[in-house]
Amino acid sequence: MTAVSRSPKASPVFALLIFTVLWTLQDGCVRDQDTSQFAWEESECLACTTGQEESMCTDGEDNDEDGLLDCEDPDCEGIGCCSSAGTEDNDKACSDGCDNDGNGYLDCKDYGCSKNPAVTVCCPDEPVEEDTPAKCSDGLDNDCNGYFDCADWSCSQNDDVFFCEGNDVTCSDGIDNDGNGFTDCGDFGCSKNSQITVCD
Repeated sequence: MTAVSRSPKASPVFALLIFTVLWTLQDGCVRDQDTSQFAWEESECLACTTGQEESMCTDGEDNDEDGLLDCEDPDCEGIGCCSSAGTEDNDKACSDGCDNDGNGYLDCKDYGCSKNPAVTVCCPDEPVEEDTPAKCSDGLDNDCNGYFDCADWSCSQNDDVFFCEGNDVTCSDGIDNDGNGFTDCGDFGCSKNSQITVCD
């Protein structure tokens, strides 16, 4: 009589282990909410991008207990504001709702934005006229029109603002008023300006 080999029956514990592994792999989003021994299954975000999962990258918690919080955790790379970490000194970074440089200040609340003449998306709480020597030399877009100082026509076209090259007085005084290396009608602020009458 020939012996027939039978495969052993799978134990319920083995079946449960296989089920758990397959369930974990199905979407990478199994969470251990009660911080039990399965906390290693968690990550700050894994491959998840739903609002709930993204919030794990901004909640100030070390959700996966690896010693790294939110955007410091590689699991959050590319998720929400973690995709825009870096400097906060340009129009895009100053209007994205994220604390890009991690200093605790967002967008126009960050001096890297609000005090930066290269940033045009931030303006004072209450816009004011930009038409005095003081307002035309402070590096801010005081009237929130997207232009600041001598690049703003309310400065460059103003006879009272003597250091901008853009009116008949400053376009005929023999001085490079705006310091760009071009004087009077040699400056496009004069020669390409239809409001200037002293340049032909």
